[in-house]
Amino acid sequence: MSIRSGLVFAIAALGVVGAGFSSPAAAQTAACTGGGKISKQIAKPMQAAQDAQKARKWQDVLTKVREAEQVPGTKSAFDQFYMSEFRGYAYINLRQQAEAARELEFGLNSPCMPEARKAERLKNLVGIHTALRNYPKAIDFGNRALKISRDPDIQVAVAQAYYQSGNNKDAVRVMNDLLGSLEQSGARPKEQQLLLVQAACQRANDNNCVARVFEKLVVYYPKPEYWQNLMSALRQSDLNDLQRLNVMRLAVHVNVMKKPDEYKEMAQLALEEKLGCEAQAVLEDGFAKKVFIETRDVDVNTRLLNAAKKEATTEKAALAQNETAARSAATGDAEVKLGAQYLGCGDPAKAVAAIQRGITKGKIAAGDPNQAQREDEAGLLLGISHLHNNNKAEAAKAFRSVKRDPTMARIAKLWLLNT
Repeated sequence: MSIRSGLVFAIAALGVVGAGFSSPAAAQTAACTGGGKISKQIAKPMQAAQDAQKARKWQDVLTKVREAEQVPGTKSAFDQFYMSEFRGYAYINLRQQAEAARELEFGLNSPCMPEARKAERLKNLVGIHTALRNYPKAIDFGNRALKISRDPDIQVAVAQAYYQSGNNKDAVRVMNDLLGSLEQSGARPKEQQLLLVQAACQRANDNNCVARVFEKLVVYYPKPEYWQNLMSALRQSDLNDLQRLNVMRLAVHVNVMKKPDEYKEMAQLALEEKLGCEAQAVLEDGFAKKVFIETRDVDVNTRLLNAAKKEATTEKAALAQNETAARSAATGDAEVKLGAQYLGCGDPAKAVAAIQRGITKGKIAAGDPNQAQREDEAGLLLGISHLHNNNKAEAAKAFRSVKRDPTMARIAKLWLLNT
């Protein structure tokens, strides 16, 4: 409900009954003097104010309320409440926000304000103070409203107020609370809500938070720019080389690798893993897409490509021998490595067979500090190999098996979005 419609409802509830205006429901406490009725001595100017309101003559509304105020005699709490409501509605329509805020706040604090209407009044005040850029007030009224009801619109407004006032930590907190509630209910977060959280995370220099938001964006709104931003955020996270290489494999798959340094880094990581074919393929892709433009980038990556080609030639020549050794090995490490080499060299069918044998044997990277990550990488490589074989069902099954390392599990869930 808008600010105006909320006040229309409020005034309509104060109808004409008998000799004066009354609203028995409005008299909430003993402090609301007047018995829920407008005093007889001001009934005439207040009736004129109501007629002016119906005719949308806002200055006339203020004039008639002022006449009522000037009538001699003590005004009851209900008289004061009723006059303030009329003034507030007139000021809203006259675009006099500061005056409207004053009247609405008076009404909120009046003992005659029904409890059932307080949440909507608080929401109105959040909207007005946001428009006035009085963010501390918007935050105060918003948090009071949230104690009554976890209204998603109010949560967004409070988060925006925190963000605008430079309190990014609380902006993220409020929006994460909203997003958590939406996800639990199965509702889809609005794109703008996610972008608000992302902006606050970015201003707070919380890259992990940025990455988490972009993960949600690619789930609900899989635009190329969100994928690109996600891959960039993940690469800037606290990752080891194995995790970083697997992030970049996904970036290649979703076609969001754009920068020379990204291609260079991925090729270097692949070479460190003794995956010359993969390094060669990555660099050749970069050259084909004309990623390397600056002379320095061309020279550096040409040398790196030559090194990758040399490694790939050696790798291909040793595949048969490596397969024999891997099959006889007691653990699955050599089989998984062989599978990664077959995949990089363009033979995903043999990659699937080798990696599956390695997973079946088990004891992958036993005793290695990164054992969980190595085991999970086997599942990722198996899923990627199945995708290259156009077997999406088995690929999804493999990606779902990745569970031990939280980062690798995140990467696997993102692969599932493309399966």
